[in-house]
Amino acid sequence: YSRGGHAVRPIDGLNLDGIHWVIGGGESGAGYRPVQPEWACALRDLCDREGVHFFWKQWGGYTSKAGGRILEGRTWDEYPVELAVG
Repeated sequence: YSRGGHAVRPIDGLNLDGIHWVIGGGESGAGYRPVQPEWACALRDLCDREGVHFFWKQWGGYTSKAGGRILEGRTWDEYPVELAVG
């Protein structure tokens, strides 16, 4: 799924050993390639099974905000540590 760290196809058998946080999202800008919803859900589900925090950044599109951030009815904003506010 990697082209310079960017998702372009599904990753089967991804090893998350030692990984605490996965940030997923689609490409944006001219020439962007769409993300298939099943790829995003499979990555999220893998993170859930492995106890890895998951953050869904964007669906992508011509602009970064074009597709929004909702994945299966909600935003996914998990972080590996509590962030201090204030």
